Amino acid sequence: MDDSERDLLLTQATSAHQGGDFPRAEANYRQLWDEHQDDNLGYLLGTLLLQKGDAEQAIDFLAPIAARNLQSADLQNNLGVAFQLVKNHQQALLAFQATIRADKDYPQVYHNIGKLLVEAENPLEAEKCYCKAVELMPEDSTCRGEWVDVLITLKKWEDVARELNILLERIPDNIEYRTNFVFALAKLHRYEEAIKQCQKILLAKPNAVEILSNLSYLYEHTGCTEQAIETARQASQLAPESAEVANNLGIALRSAHQVEPSIAEFSRAIQLSPTLQLAQFNLGSTQLLDQQYPAGWEHYESRRELIGQHSEIESISNWQGDAISGKKLLVVCDRGFGDAIQLCRFLPRIRQASQAEIILQTPPELIDLFKQSSYQGNPLADQLISETDPLPEVDYYFSLTSAGKQFQLTLDDAQMDAPYLQADANDASNVTENQTKTIGLCWRGNANQAQDHVRTMQLSALHNLAKIEGINWVAIQLDATTEELASWPGEIEDRGTKLQSFTDTSRELEQIDLLITVDTSIAHLAGAMGKPTLTLLAHTPDWRWHLNRTDSPWYPSMKLIRQPTWGDWDAVVAQVEAELTVE
Repeated sequence: MDDSERDLLLTQATSAHQGGDFPRAEANYRQLWDEHQDDNLGYLLGTLLLQKGDAEQAIDFLAPIAARNLQSADLQNNLGVAFQLVKNHQQALLAFQATIRADKDYPQVYHNIGKLLVEAENPLEAEKCYCKAVELMPEDSTCRGEWVDVLITLKKWEDVARELNILLERIPDNIEYRTNFVFALAKLHRYEEAIKQCQKILLAKPNAVEILSNLSYLYEHTGCTEQAIETARQASQLAPESAEVANNLGIALRSAHQVEPSIAEFSRAIQLSPTLQLAQFNLGSTQLLDQQYPAGWEHYESRRELIGQHSEIESISNWQGDAISGKKLLVVCDRGFGDAIQLCRFLPRIRQASQAEIILQTPPELIDLFKQSSYQGNPLADQLISETDPLPEVDYYFSLTSAGKQFQLTLDDAQMDAPYLQADANDASNVTENQTKTIGLCWRGNANQAQDHVRTMQLSALHNLAKIEGINWVAIQLDATTEELASWPGEIEDRGTKLQSFTDTSRELEQIDLLITVDTSIAHLAGAMGKPTLTLLAHTPDWRWHLNRTDSPWYPSMKLIRQPTWGDWDAVVAQVEAELTVE
C-alpha cells in the first residue's frame, strides 16, 4: 500500500468514525494498523474502541502510546476514561493527573475526576472537581446536572438552588431538575417559591402524586391548611395505597387541629406500611399532643429508628425496666436540649426502678447545669458524662425519652412537685421587690430545628410591650443582633450575648421576675427552675404543650399563650400585654 492509498484509506476511516459508522471505521483502522503501526493511528483506533465500549482493548492500544506522549491531554484523558470503565480507579486517577500536567485547563478531565470520586464515595473532593469543570465548561448542562447531584449529597442547598435555577432557564421542561429545585427551596425555608415551582410541574403533570404530596407539605408549612388538606386528599385519591401520602394527609389534618382524622390517617399509613417509622412517630406525637397518655408513648418510640443511636451504645444491652442492683446503667439524652431538661425529672424514677448506679450522658452544654442541680436533695445522677467523653464501662443503657413508654406515664405522672434544676447555689437571687419588674425576653430558637419557622418570632412583634410602665426589659437571646436591640422602643439590656452555657442562663433567670419566651430550651429551663414564665406558642405547637389549655402540666409556674390562627403573633402579644397590665 503506497502513501496515497494509505492516506485515502485513513480519510475514509476517519470520515466513517466521525459519521458514527464504527464497524467500517474499525475495519479500515485495523487494515492500516496491520500495514504500519504509528501512534496517531493507535490513538484513533483506541479511541474508537473506547467509544464502542470495549475499554479493555482500548487500554491495550492507548496505554503504550500515552507513555510515549505525555504532552497529549486528549490521549491521557481517554486512557483515564478507559481505566475508569474497567473499574481500575487507581490507574484512571494517574491518567487524569497526567492530563492535568499536560493541560491544567483541560475541561473534561475535571468532569471525569469528579465522576471517579463519586464512584469512590468521596463527594467532598468530587464537588471541587465538578466546580472546576463547570467553570471551564459553563454551557455543559450534563456536567452541571451531575454537580447538582453531588451538592445535594453534601446538602449545600444554596448552591443546589442556584445551579438548578441556571439549568431550568436552559431546560425548563426537565421535571427532575424542577422537583429537586422544590426540595432545595424547601430546605432553605423558601416555601412560597417552592409552591410556585410545584404548581409549574403540575401544569405539565396534573396527576403527579409525589408533587401533590409535596405541595400539601409546603402549604402546611405556610399555614395554608385548607389547601394542604385539599391537595393531600387529591394525592390520596390518586394513590390510595400510598403510606407516604396518607402520612402527609395526617400532617395537614393535624395542623388544622382535626386530631381524630389525623390519627386515623397516620394509622392507615402504618397499616399500609408497618415499617414507615415517620408515620409511627407522627401517630405517637399526635396522641401525646391530644393528651392521650400513655398510648402515645408506644408509637413515639419510633423516634429511635428515625434518629438512630451511636454504634458504641447500640452494642450495649438495653435496660428493660427490671431491677439490676449493683450494675451500671447509662442513661442517654437522645433528643434536644429542651427534651433533656424536660425529661430529666424522671431520673429518680429510673434510679428507683433499676436500683443501679446511674450514669447520665448529656450534651456538653448541659453537663454543668445538671451537676449543680438536685431533686429533693439528691443529685440527678451518680455520674455525669458529656456526649464527647469516651464511654465508660457500663452494663446497660436506656434512652431518657423512653421513660414514657417504660413507665407508662400518665399526664399526672408528668406533674412536677418541686423544681429540679437550680442555678449555682453561690448565686444569690436578685428578684426585685419594688414596683419595677425585670422581665426577660427570648424570641428566637435554633434555626436548625425543623419547626423553627413557626415557633420563632421577630423582636419587633414585641415592641408594643415597651410602652408598659414599671418594667426593666432584658434580652436573654443568645444571638440578638445590635440592630434588633437598637430597634426596641425604649431601654433594653442585652444579657443574652454574654451567655456561654446553660449554667450562665440559669444564673440570669434567677435575676429576673418573669420570662417571656417562644418554645425553645430556655422555656424548659425556666419551667424546671420553677420560674414564672409566659411561653408563646405557634398555632399547632410541639406535642408537649398540647392544644387549647393555658397551663402546662409539665411546668406549674408556666402560662401558655397561643396563636389563635396560624402565624398570628399580634394576638399573642396583645394577650401578653393584657397579662402584664393586669399585674
